[in-house]
Amino acid sequence: MPQPAPFLPSRFPLSRIGFTLIELLVVIVIIAILAAILFPVFAQARAKARQASSLSNLRQIGLAIAMYRNDYDGVNPRYRSCPDKTGDTECLCQNPAVVVCVLPTVSTGVNETWWAPFDATKPVEPALPPEAYPGNKAGVLQPYFKNFEIFHSPGYDGQVGYAMSYITNGPMGRPDAEVVNPAVLHVWEHARTPGCADTRGTHAPGTPWLAFPFASDAAHTHYPFRHTEGFVSLRYDGSAKWRKPATLTVSDFSALVP
Repeated sequence: MPQPAPFLPSRFPLSRIGFTLIELLVVIVIIAILAAILFPVFAQARAKARQASSLSNLRQIGLAIAMYRNDYDGVNPRYRSCPDKTGDTECLCQNPAVVVCVLPTVSTGVNETWWAPFDATKPVEPALPPEAYPGNKAGVLQPYFKNFEIFHSPGYDGQVGYAMSYITNGPMGRPDAEVVNPAVLHVWEHARTPGCADTRGTHAPGTPWLAFPFASDAAHTHYPFRHTEGFVSLRYDGSAKWRKPATLTVSDFSALVP
């Protein structure tokens, strides 16, 4: 019988199993570098997605306002009505000869109706489910939309993430023919209530409601940094646009100045 060949050691070493510590550290460093590069990109993509969602919401709200205006002889909706409290100009009720300032966070009665689904008897935050807005609490635009979610701005967990301007020279409550500035801000992202004007203190009778100054908005409540240090606004012409608060000017808020 032939004898088996004797065992001879290979001239090449056996393949190693596993990695050395140096190799593992190199891999970890590479992964950390990639994560540092990609995570900000993912965050920016998420912010842009939220911004796009908010732009879509405001365009739908703009269509609802336009349909309301068409059904009411070309007159724009008001930010709220207060039939239980007569003689309140700042609440925009029945008797404009009497000036009584009612803060937007104060309920004026069970029949109070806002332009958007909002209940002033409940906390501004958090967001409420649709069933929490029965009847007039659903707002005057309710016949023109089917989804309450269009009023929930991405990145803000409040009842309504947008506010309608009730500035003296704004488009609210005006006939369409009086609005000569199609770029005037009508609705924008907000972090308080569905109405926005200069509410820093008691409003003096006979003086106009002015836009809240950007320099005084340290808490970013009236012009929130919701999307890359900016907010989304709806203009009177129905277009929605991202804005940086620092770029706001007086003409942005006036329906009478083109």
